[in-house]
Amino acid sequence: MVLEIRREEKSIAIRNPDSVPVLSFIRDASGFQILPEKSNLAFKSRNIEISNSGGVTEIKISLDLEDRIYGLGEKPGKMKRNRSVHSVYSKDAWNYNRKLKEIYSAFPSFIVVSTNLLEFIVNCGSEISFDFGVSDYNSITIRIPFEGFEFFMRVADSFDEIMEWHSALTGRPFKLPGWVLGHQVSRWSYYPQNVVEHIRDSYLREFPLAALYLDIDYMQGYRIFTWDSKRFPDPEKLVKESLKKGVRIIPIIDPGIKMDQDFDIFRKFMGHYVEDGDQSLFTGYVWPGLCAFPDFMNSETRRIWGEEVKKFCKIGIEGIWLDMNEPSVKSVKGKTVESETIDGDAVHKLDDGSERKHRDVHNFYSYFQAMATYDSMKESLGEPLILTRSGYTGIQKYAAMWTGDNEASYDDLLLQMTMVMSLGMSGMPYSGCDLGGFMGYSDGELLCRYYAMALFFPLYRNHKVKMGNDQELFNLPHKYKDRIKSAIEMRMCFMDYLSSVAEESHLTGHPIIRPLFYHFFHDKETFEIDDQYMVGSDVIYAPQVYKDRNA
Repeated sequence: MVLEIRREEKSIAIRNPDSVPVLSFIRDASGFQILPEKSNLAFKSRNIEISNSGGVTEIKISLDLEDRIYGLGEKPGKMKRNRSVHSVYSKDAWNYNRKLKEIYSAFPSFIVVSTNLLEFIVNCGSEISFDFGVSDYNSITIRIPFEGFEFFMRVADSFDEIMEWHSALTGRPFKLPGWVLGHQVSRWSYYPQNVVEHIRDSYLREFPLAALYLDIDYMQGYRIFTWDSKRFPDPEKLVKESLKKGVRIIPIIDPGIKMDQDFDIFRKFMGHYVEDGDQSLFTGYVWPGLCAFPDFMNSETRRIWGEEVKKFCKIGIEGIWLDMNEPSVKSVKGKTVESETIDGDAVHKLDDGSERKHRDVHNFYSYFQAMATYDSMKESLGEPLILTRSGYTGIQKYAAMWTGDNEASYDDLLLQMTMVMSLGMSGMPYSGCDLGGFMGYSDGELLCRYYAMALFFPLYRNHKVKMGNDQELFNLPHKYKDRIKSAIEMRMCFMDYLSSVAEESHLTGHPIIRPLFYHFFHDKETFEIDDQYMVGSDVIYAPQVYKDRNA
């Protein structure tokens, strides 16, 4: 394998010119020079060793005792990654907790904080291993089991400079529609149509409401791009009447398409599904039963998907909720799938006629699905909201994220702050969590704490699992209802400021929610503070997240 390197004053880029990733961040291939097969580099006082053996590229970066490492997106646990090992491979993570290392998204980038700042980005669709000083105390070790990758390094004097470079390389965040910053509600599931209308109107009598989400039960047998005509006899009326009241209706869409020859959507994608090695369709069981999966690596697949999305736009839909898009697969041919995703040997067909095995492009799946959804909606109506569960570096151009199936607890309050801050430092400025916790029981006090904790999160959405407790705000006792109403009113008072920080994110890539050390990394005490966050550069917020203390 021949690698090439391009050196600039403050950055380095390394690539394999013979195996370019399906998603490439290198737009100008000039200035690259051949790198020896086994290389030792010096970059801003760092030693970097690059070697290849048995098809695995290993990159070792010297690690100093005082270094602090942050990044890798929404990984549960503490923000500081020192002395830990992580795999970056997007995976469904029902009811996750701090001990789980791999969850929904894949953000293979991290920042080393020393006397200056160093960011490292690996661009690769396969599973990547990051060992931050465990097997070798004095080294960061990155293992990439695929030849098609790009590797970037950048030195900077501030986090703002790092994030500006990061988003210049991977793409600036999309322009967030103003309504997205408003209060949103969801449930698995609100149906039928008259219940949705009742929920909407009950909220509006007492609370601001910007969006109401529809989970999978609005569909006909969980078939995507359909409406159950008995449950939702007039979806266009629902959408347009809600818009008149200032409420957007946002339907969920999963990637799995029901295998049914009588289903027109299934037929439209024929020839554009992920395939088994024998050229038959790869199939797996999800909500509708046996499903096939669109091959979003192919531009024609994305075009077909976009045409179906546009039909939703025609009835007034301004936002789409992408779920299960790691992609999540529960079983194949009656057997449980240990990895809970598409088989690694399944095949994707690219525009140039070449093929890639799924294991080599897995992390890109949600990125290209979000691209197809965003591009078609933007063409139809201007700036939409795409809310995605899974993601990859660069997806900020197309979508916002939520942190998936969190469990209601006081520990989760602190965990969600660290996950949202970490996403921001990984290039995803628009994110939030399920207020009240998706799983588990949230009593009135805990629900109040969620609304207070996430007061400035870009996504401010109440969501609960089907078998969970009801947490509609209008049904709460007054002592809780009034506190949450005060929190929402406080958020509304800061809306102009929050909107200005969102615009800053769009233009520069700066995160909205930031740890205190983002602006004060020369003050070592700020690194120990993970129960507060900054909103832009001018607001520090310290919510009460501890159970044994009064809110």
